[in-house]
Amino acid sequence: MSRFRDMWVSGKYAIDRKSKGEVDVRTEKEAVQLMHQLIPEESKAIYGDLSARRGSETGKWLKSLAGDAPQAAEDWVKAHSNAADSFEEARVWIDALFQEFGSLTYGFNEKVVGTDLFVSSEKAQIVETRDEDLWYHPVVKTIQGRLSTRFWCLYVKGNEEKIGIYVFPSELTIGFKAGQVSDEEAPPFLVAEHKTVGGRNIWAIQGEEASLAMLPALAKELFGDLIRMASGKMDKSELFSRSAEQPKLGENVAVGYEQKSVQPAAAPAPAAVTLNIDEAQMHEACDVLDKVIEKELQKLYQATSSVQPGSAQADQVRRKISAVTTFRSKIVDAFENFSKESHDITSDEPSFVAAKS
Repeated sequence: MSRFRDMWVSGKYAIDRKSKGEVDVRTEKEAVQLMHQLIPEESKAIYGDLSARRGSETGKWLKSLAGDAPQAAEDWVKAHSNAADSFEEARVWIDALFQEFGSLTYGFNEKVVGTDLFVSSEKAQIVETRDEDLWYHPVVKTIQGRLSTRFWCLYVKGNEEKIGIYVFPSELTIGFKAGQVSDEEAPPFLVAEHKTVGGRNIWAIQGEEASLAMLPALAKELFGDLIRMASGKMDKSELFSRSAEQPKLGENVAVGYEQKSVQPAAAPAPAAVTLNIDEAQMHEACDVLDKVIEKELQKLYQATSSVQPGSAQADQVRRKISAVTTFRSKIVDAFENFSKESHDITSDEPSFVAAKS
């Protein structure tokens, strides 16, 4: 696993508008096309099917849930009603969605730690960029957050008018974060639009209200979409579920996926780190750290099996896992920015590490 090497290579696809007086539109479109070519054939079929069904059936599904959804947490309802404007309402909606993602991630990762399906959740944050297309370069604010596996990313980006939800190969992340990929080139799976109905401000998907109360069910569907794309497995029966059951790999999400069993090695000697600091690249050093983080996560998740759920010990282990994954997310985010700013994208053609399912 060379997560940071792959990010370093993918940085060559980011188009830096600040350093180029005029964007080469042809180059940009070619880069996006290359990204989509990296999607394995089995995942392409799933992507097409998911895009079609999410784009036409989600509103009906939300409508069917309207009478059964439990009450949303009072804190979220109060925060949304007290929001100063629609941008703040978007922030509350996205934050509530990512709280659900966080709970789903913890339970799911216990069974996949050390694999390419391990999910990292990066809480949403406000991102400010300058619109270089207008002469006065106004600052554009968006709220952005993501879930990611080794090779796939579910990205949420919103403002005062709409919230877009995207799924794409992780190599596309650097350019997407910088606002250099349009919705025409990488269309969202779902869009929630801000509307006022009967004096109430709501978020609607395909004309149906996507209330805070419905976010637990919606989060589970979207979390499942990421795993379906990353695993290359999907059964149509697992979509638009009304079950409260948590995602279980191969059972109710990515149905049919068989995880390779890993036999524990018998007390191996610690691997020597042979990194030469006088010659090492940044991505090589970060990959060493990433392996240390992976080992730490394996130990922590293994510890969860020996503690009583809901106990003080279990809570302490969960906080440690959260701290380690947050630390990794911050390193990944910082390295993506470093890669984008460091590359001279007008120079050599990059070699590329293909996405895997």
